[in-house]
Amino acid sequence: MAVEAVAGAAGYLGLFIFGLHFMSRQLSGAAGPALRRLLSRVAGRTWSAFLAGCLVTAALQSSSLTSVMVVGLVNSRVMGLAQAIAVIIGANVGTTVKAQLLSFNLHRLALPLLGAAVLLYLLPLPRLRPASAALVGFGLVLLGMDGLTRSLAPLQETPLVTGMLSAAGAAPLKGLAGGLAASIALQSSSAVMGLVLGLALDNAISLPAAMAILIGADLGTCTTALVASLGMGRTARAAAWSHFLFNLISLFLALLFFPKLLWLATASARMLPRQLANFHTLYNLLGAIALLPLTPLLAHLLDRRER
Repeated sequence: MAVEAVAGAAGYLGLFIFGLHFMSRQLSGAAGPALRRLLSRVAGRTWSAFLAGCLVTAALQSSSLTSVMVVGLVNSRVMGLAQAIAVIIGANVGTTVKAQLLSFNLHRLALPLLGAAVLLYLLPLPRLRPASAALVGFGLVLLGMDGLTRSLAPLQETPLVTGMLSAAGAAPLKGLAGGLAASIALQSSSAVMGLVLGLALDNAISLPAAMAILIGADLGTCTTALVASLGMGRTARAAAWSHFLFNLISLFLALLFFPKLLWLATASARMLPRQLANFHTLYNLLGAIALLPLTPLLAHLLDRRER
């Protein structure tokens, strides 16, 4: 039974990841050039760059994609380093929209969305094709999320899983390490978020354990921008490292204020998935508030490091 559950969970996780990547690619193809122009034209003010990062990532549903775009713009000298750091900080906040949407358990909309996507595709209006493809991606995400939740349910009673989740809840550093390793292995913090939300929707994980795992996963996802910056100019590498630095500092802040964040998340909603999504937003906002005023200093330090 456990083997079947693991196989089913792996299949639905693959569907979830494919849906996310497919949706992001379609949105990037349709709106990417316009969003790239928006990023390149952002005024030099820190807050406008931050808001642009939030907007672009919320539209593309991928902070990694936004970070890679920013690294490319910095490498081509269209964007300065301080401006890029503010955009990347905004991207980390914008990506929390994904957890907020999925925490509402919208799986009943999956098939209607897929049906609507087919109808849009069949209409003799080529401009609607990207929208239909994006709807297919979102429908697959919801199907994968629903199947993942159901597949993980039988694993709740296995000693290995219960032991790991208990350890993550009792010692946040263990959960953090698990989330970090899983995110690097899967090359997607979204995949880890899907797993954790799947457990949360079934009340199979405690809020402290889920919080710790998500913190680690956010740090692990920085490898995408770091790999993309290899072979680029020093300023582009510095921009990629700023993504890592933001998540690292946010991690330390989250651990420092873990009891307070746990209390705020618990008080913010009644259902565990909503509490977890709210924590994800609060945690990234905390890092943004702490680091945005220091953007010029960070840019200076990172630029010196790459020399």
